[in-house]
Amino acid sequence: MILIKTKEAHDVLSVSDFKEEINALSDVHWMKLGRSAEYLSWGLAIEGQDLLNLAICKSLEGKRKCPRGVNLIVFICRVMQSLVSAYLKKRMHDPLANAIEVIAEEESLLEDIDLRPSIDTPEEILIAKQTLEKINQVLSGDETIEMVFMAQLDGYSPKDIQSLLGLNSVQYASTLKAIRRKLNQLDKKESTQ
Repeated sequence: MILIKTKEAHDVLSVSDFKEEINALSDVHWMKLGRSAEYLSWGLAIEGQDLLNLAICKSLEGKRKCPRGVNLIVFICRVMQSLVSAYLKKRMHDPLANAIEVIAEEESLLEDIDLRPSIDTPEEILIAKQTLEKINQVLSGDETIEMVFMAQLDGYSPKDIQSLLGLNSVQYASTLKAIRRKLNQLDKKESTQ
């Protein structure tokens, strides 16, 4: 008789087992996790402690499961690495160029993550308002461009935008190119000033 090992529920820690192991971590382990989180979040718009909390929350919600026999510190660090990797992958891509096709796997990984910096100082608020005014000036004049851009900002999917505005995929793609060209012109204009 040959036994085939299958991945079953007992191969991973249950949420209650995970809680027990988290509660059993020593101060030294927490310091290691904190340092790892700070290192992984360096240069991102998220604090290390927030990244660590997010990784633990994902595990407690059952979205990330720790295999039995894997060191808990290693597991949590890998979850943090995965979250950062998913964010960086999303940030690397031009959102306008990839707006036609949404990658469901990445979207599900990032649904609960908000890694954008908070704008809370008066200077940042002023800069944000001025930037928005410049973008509005550059994109004004073409109603389709304005509507597509605003719909994207409001979180509509490419399919919803196309059906809402009566655009086919070619028209939608050319509108995205026009938006990108106008924004690139604005960027070049800003960099020369």
